Amino acid sequence: MGQRPMARRRAASNCGFGEIASVSQLPPFSSIPNAVHDVSPSLRILIVEDHDDLADALRTNLRSEGYNAAVASDGRQALAMVRAEPPDIVVLDLGIPGLDGFAFLSRLRAEGQWCPVLILSARDSDSDKVEGFRLGADDYVTKPFRTVELMARVDAMRRRVVRERAAASVQPVPTTAVPAPDASLLTPQQIMGACGLTLRQAEVALLIAEGCSNPEIAERLGISRFTARNHAEQILARLKVESRWQVARVLCDMVAAAAAEQKMKRR
Repeated sequence: MGQRPMARRRAASNCGFGEIASVSQLPPFSSIPNAVHDVSPSLRILIVEDHDDLADALRTNLRSEGYNAAVASDGRQALAMVRAEPPDIVVLDLGIPGLDGFAFLSRLRAEGQWCPVLILSARDSDSDKVEGFRLGADDYVTKPFRTVELMARVDAMRRRVVRERAAASVQPVPTTAVPAPDASLLTPQQIMGACGLTLRQAEVALLIAEGCSNPEIAERLGISRFTARNHAEQILARLKVESRWQVARVLCDMVAAAAAEQKMKRR
């Protein structure tokens, strides 16, 4: 974000916002008062920003929209907060002390935390944006920004989190047990023909059906995590499912339907 003065200015009072507490004094996400609850306990947003006035303004705006927002002004403190209680969304500045934004994001993904991350930074070069997305960011907004646009982007992430949470909460009907689909018996070629996927996508789909995470897929196929995540998102869209646990069933059903259609044509 460029060179900062040694002493930070407290502009919050001039903007009409109250003083922000130090990170060590912040309550845990679950105990922050006055959060608005919608489908489930209010979504938790971690703001990683070391400019006190901006962090305070962001937290105030997010809370006014019903989010359960907390602030970390240091990359190492932010990582500790994530480990203690994973947030649903992270709003991340890149020029933070202790552990910079790129290093924090890299560590976050390496530890298996795949919550949406929105980078909010004054760095506007293409190389910084590409690096952010390569490391696993979901969106990138440059400073200065319009609050209404930022809130809209956060809301898009909220909808994604709510959809995934709803899909994950679906419980099987307690009736006669249905055998779990065994996608390991399928071949990439069968999946390509039945589902309209490329060979690489078919390989990724089989690993998703096996229960592999994006980092595990990247390691097994020798591709980047960014590429693995892109393939996974394209596969979910192609199969018209919202959760990874549905992939095995859909692959088996589509391959079986394609085989039955071929059988009918041969008659």
